[in-house]
Amino acid sequence: MRKWITIIIMVVILAGLGYWLYETYKPKPEAPVEIPPPITFDVTQETIKQTIQVKGKSVYTEETDVFAPFASNIKKWHVKNGDQVSKGDVLFTLDTSVLQTEIEQLMSELEKAKLDAEINQISINQAEMSESLGVTEEERKKLFVEREGKRLTNELNEKALSLKEQEIQKKQEMITKSVAYAAASGIFQMNEEDLKTRAVTDGQRIGYITNTSKLKFMTIVGEEEMLRLKVGMPVQVRMSAQKELKFVGKVSKVSKFARKNSEMDLKQASQFDVVIDLKPDSRMFGGVSLEGDIEIMRKDKATVLSSLAIMRDQTTPYVLLDKGNGLTEQLPIQTGLESGDKTEVLGGLKPGDVVVLP
Repeated sequence: MRKWITIIIMVVILAGLGYWLYETYKPKPEAPVEIPPPITFDVTQETIKQTIQVKGKSVYTEETDVFAPFASNIKKWHVKNGDQVSKGDVLFTLDTSVLQTEIEQLMSELEKAKLDAEINQISINQAEMSESLGVTEEERKKLFVEREGKRLTNELNEKALSLKEQEIQKKQEMITKSVAYAAASGIFQMNEEDLKTRAVTDGQRIGYITNTSKLKFMTIVGEEEMLRLKVGMPVQVRMSAQKELKFVGKVSKVSKFARKNSEMDLKQASQFDVVIDLKPDSRMFGGVSLEGDIEIMRKDKATVLSSLAIMRDQTTPYVLLDKGNGLTEQLPIQTGLESGDKTEVLGGLKPGDVVVLP
């Protein structure tokens, strides 16, 4: 009996081990292959723009020169190099001591000349009252010459007096200009750092005032881009170092003359200067590298499709229109403006259609 029990237990153990080995090593059925869903693109209605990308620098373009009104020494500076000034602020004062001395001397000479003229006039009057008519013709001629000589001398004295008065007036006007005022608002910069210790000459350029609110974006384009640009086109601007900072500009000048260095080299494509006016912004300053997108064409409410969905291996561009239930239809389309990864569809599709990429 025990022998049979032992045999039964061994059979059960062997059966269990065999089942386990079968389940472990039996070939597993292959997993069903999942077909990935097709890539689709929606046809939308939106604004599409075509732009030209440019690079350049910001430049201050409004500078007001500061000149010395007359030759003198700078008596006092009221501002420092690099100071922000407002229109009407006092910049410097010139020494007027030499002018004042000259005016006093001229006034003294003028008074003396007036006195001499009065004495000469009295002499003429007395001579006219006491002179005889002359007996002979020779005597009458002599008297006439003397009288005319005195009259001409008196006229010359009067002209000399007038010139001295004008000279005095001119020097007095110069004194009123001894205080120099800022003609514009901005940053004042001297031409030379050591100007404080030097005398200035009449009309000498002492410095300039830079209007920091007037900035331009200076860039260069090729001849193909130049032909597509027009004054007034809007520009989206950003700093090269901080692209998150956005600014607004407008094309104000497109040069019709090639730059000299490219004009002379026949192997090099011609380049043209373009000026973009920047809208005042406290975050912008001169001398920084800029990038811009000049909007040369814009269409609102355009029918737009991703350029990836358009097939161009045939004479006419076409797409695979999604008909639903996995069905597609090859459909020729007419394309228009292209901008980046988007293309305008002029015919064949409407907003809301779905296109499949095979």
